[in-house]
Amino acid sequence: MRFKKIYIEITNTCNLSCPFCIQNSRKLSCMNVDEFRHILQEIRPYTHYIYLHVLGEPLMHPDLEAFLQLAKEYGFHVNLTTNGTLLNKSLPVLLKASALRQINISLHSFPQIENYLENVLKCGDALSKNNVYVSYRMWTMDLNQDPNMNITLSKIQDHYDCTFDEMKHSVKLKDHCFISFDKSFEWPSLSNEYVGEKGTCQGYRHMCAILVDGSVVPCCLDSKGEAVLGNIFKSSFADILNKNIKLLDDFSHHKMTLELCQKCSYRLRFEK
Repeated sequence: MRFKKIYIEITNTCNLSCPFCIQNSRKLSCMNVDEFRHILQEIRPYTHYIYLHVLGEPLMHPDLEAFLQLAKEYGFHVNLTTNGTLLNKSLPVLLKASALRQINISLHSFPQIENYLENVLKCGDALSKNNVYVSYRMWTMDLNQDPNMNITLSKIQDHYDCTFDEMKHSVKLKDHCFISFDKSFEWPSLSNEYVGEKGTCQGYRHMCAILVDGSVVPCCLDSKGEAVLGNIFKSSFADILNKNIKLLDDFSHHKMTLELCQKCSYRLRFEK
């Protein structure tokens, strides 16, 4: 069994409180270097790609440079998602991290920080020039009441001398640099309305996630840890997968046996 990617939540703390985010309801925590190394050793046979995100702002982590170096040593390609507020400060670390493959910068938080977008675009240019894929995210296109959205889009078009004739899922701005458009979504939660027991999803078939406390969950959107399959600090990753092999078979046959999946509307995006 292999995954296209495995999410590792190195911290669930964040320096913003964006209205579209589900907000963290778990104990605030940061993964330490030994824990991160242990996870890499455990998942090494199962993927080449790790995403340093579930909730939280990964650029806040004090050991980010050590994590990126460990990822290189273990042969992983790294993607991370950031709100962009700490890019200037973190840029030297990111530029020398050869394991860094892609950085997703969520622009739809519209933080009221002086020169925010200018700094983000400057860092995005530096990273893309360094052969890191840069994806600017605008994932609240159906919530366009905020006038900052049009201002942001206009500034991006001016910066890259382009126009967005169509709000496609992904538009190339230049080599290694894109802007991604999408609609907002409802985060999966056991408190949501029932959706159904049949359907398909990327969860557990193509990816899974490891929360900051070591909880292994089948989906990168299980921000509350409501569908925990095991804990990688208490059991081997191989044992956790083996104990949940039936779940993989259920997903492969479009059966949503987990209650969280039965109350998830995001998975409807994958249905034909």
